[in-house]
Amino acid sequence: MLVDLAGRLGPECHATIGLVKSGWLQSQAVSSGIPVAMLGEKDDLGVIAELLALVRSRGIELIHAHEFYMSAVGAIISRLTGVPLVATVHGKSYYPDRRRRRAICRMVATQARSLITVSQDLQRFFCRTVGVPAERVRVIHNGIDAGQLSDAKRDTELLEAFGIPSRSRIVGAVGNLYAVKGHVYLIRALPTILRRHPTTHLVILGRGQLHDDLCAEARELGVDDRVHLLGYRDDVAKWLGTMDVFASSSLSEGLPLSLLEAMAAGTPAVVTDVGGVPEVVRDGESGLVVPAADPDALASKIAMLLDDADLARDVGTAGQTRVRELFSVDRMVTQYRDVYRRALDSPRRGGVC
Repeated sequence: MLVDLAGRLGPECHATIGLVKSGWLQSQAVSSGIPVAMLGEKDDLGVIAELLALVRSRGIELIHAHEFYMSAVGAIISRLTGVPLVATVHGKSYYPDRRRRRAICRMVATQARSLITVSQDLQRFFCRTVGVPAERVRVIHNGIDAGQLSDAKRDTELLEAFGIPSRSRIVGAVGNLYAVKGHVYLIRALPTILRRHPTTHLVILGRGQLHDDLCAEARELGVDDRVHLLGYRDDVAKWLGTMDVFASSSLSEGLPLSLLEAMAAGTPAVVTDVGGVPEVVRDGESGLVVPAADPDALASKIAMLLDDADLARDVGTAGQTRVRELFSVDRMVTQYRDVYRRALDSPRRGGVC
């Protein structure tokens, strides 16, 4: 989302991405031709000092901070320099349970010219837990370039390279292997799915600390030969083309880009009723919605799409249309450009949403 936004603001905008960790995001930004500034890793004072120097040396006129840590740092830099701050909140997992973090969020809200959340659900949550008036927080849904995903086709050679027969039914998920993503419930749903569709394989793209635990769960259920944890992949679009059903089993979400990408590819989706997901998927029309942490419900809805090719096609087509109309990267960029303009034009802090 950040790389798409920074790269599409137009020739009159010169974006620099500041990062505290090297890795995937850094390489994506560099490959897109966006300047990257690496800040003092693991040293708060170093980050602040280097960011101050960056703002002054490059003539930065606006700071757009993402997530808790950089929003807190951005608020300090904005206060010290007078450069307006825009802050975007992407999820729920980093402030509500700690008094100090709630206080820092209030400080960010006071300093920022504009506060953004990526879903209406997250807006309500942020305002309720932090105590910020709803009129102070604007919702801008994440957007993607749907055109890059609409022509995904089934790549049988890709499947066979990972030991998956080309005629298998593929249920797929994209997301790091953390508990909040609920992958364990997909694995627990698989035995039921296999009783109705015995050629099914579950493919999960993502890496994380639960890899071994998920493998152990699959072995215990006797489905380890049907579960494929493929780690980080830079060919997600190809994998989406192989999937008969995309499954999002998360326990909490902001607004997941992986879901938007799957829908843009025309892959019918089964999703949990969490966070901003219901704002994307209309149950029974552009996807099927189930309760979180419910493997039986996941199995039922996934099997329903595998049973009925016409239903799967209709749901996939409706999802594709919905993403193109409401969740395009161009729409997202236009809304953020408006936020930037108003933040730059506003003479007072905390007054633009």
